[in-house]
Amino acid sequence: MFLLVLITILHLSTQEQDEVTIQYLYKPKECKDMAKHGDTMHVQYLGRFYESRVKFDSSYDRNNVPFNYKLGIGGVIEGYQIGTQNMCINERRRLIVPSKYAYGAGGTTGIPGYSTLMFDVHLVQINDEKPSYPTPDPEEELVIVDRLNDVQCDEQIKKGDTVTLDYAGSLADGTAFDNGTGLQFVVGASQVIPGIDEAVVGLCLSTSAALRIPPVKAWNDRWEGPVPQWSHVHYTINVTDHKARTESAKKKELSFESVSKPTECIYTIQAGDYILLKYTVYSTSGAELGSGEMRYPVGRRVLAAGWDRVLEGMCIGEVRTAYIPADLAHKVGTSLFLAPPQTAFNCRLEVVKLLLSHDDKDEIDVRVGVLEGVKASSMHVEL
Repeated sequence: MFLLVLITILHLSTQEQDEVTIQYLYKPKECKDMAKHGDTMHVQYLGRFYESRVKFDSSYDRNNVPFNYKLGIGGVIEGYQIGTQNMCINERRRLIVPSKYAYGAGGTTGIPGYSTLMFDVHLVQINDEKPSYPTPDPEEELVIVDRLNDVQCDEQIKKGDTVTLDYAGSLADGTAFDNGTGLQFVVGASQVIPGIDEAVVGLCLSTSAALRIPPVKAWNDRWEGPVPQWSHVHYTINVTDHKARTESAKKKELSFESVSKPTECIYTIQAGDYILLKYTVYSTSGAELGSGEMRYPVGRRVLAAGWDRVLEGMCIGEVRTAYIPADLAHKVGTSLFLAPPQTAFNCRLEVVKLLLSHDDKDEIDVRVGVLEGVKASSMHVEL
């Protein structure tokens, strides 16, 4: 069944008295908490120049840590204040802000004078209330794979194999946004969007297929070039090469072990949580490369994709040691290089506490129930 695009524009209104244009990209069915004057707004945003669509700022580039300000009490440009009034938790808006409500004739660092700006804003939290997000419809998490030809083979693609694709991508309305040949990746290693990773499993060499991928298996609430937030995407793919995983490659998989765990596991970490993380990173030869504490958004793959896999399911106060293979290690462009990019490393990770956001003071009290204690255990993850 065809999946509708969540980012349908529900309404476009131009406020003549202030000339700030607001586009409503997504509004929850129920507005359980609406922002009012004086509230602290915690938002994720993408800032671009309106004419060129060139990005000049984004919270997603700063480890996905939300930006916060007081609604109606300064801290941001006037157009931003105007455009975010009466927002609901989890609402998404696009603001088109003329220069007189941005940085005016003088501009600011990186923004020339008389620039009209465009912001895509997602309100994730108001004041100190714990963020609340709608539960996705299970049907909207399904990747639809329609084979365009009938190819049979003895060795189907599986996780850990290396495949090469020719591909073309479009939005649900048919707007093309990407195409190419020779895309090579390791299946299940988070080198492509999850929907493609999932869809190629079970296909054969020379198979052509049409994929319909929901936002949760594509770019979710992130903007990726011309692909808006919460977009369903369509791909046509052709498998042009398939190399099965070798025995030597199987020995280089992600692995981790719980070395210390609280008797009472009162909360297990899941994707989307903000945590205070204590870490130590070692080379594969055992030399310590660095250590420290950081506020970390789990599930965003902002540093090493392998870290997110290790952290999910941990208890508050638990310590795990892990081996992170090269394909799940630090990527070029991340903000922290404790190990060289795309190089395997070992690490020790400890979840110190759960946070509401990026502020240490916003610790969540999770003493709402006590789970039965679980002994420390080892786990091996198949790619």
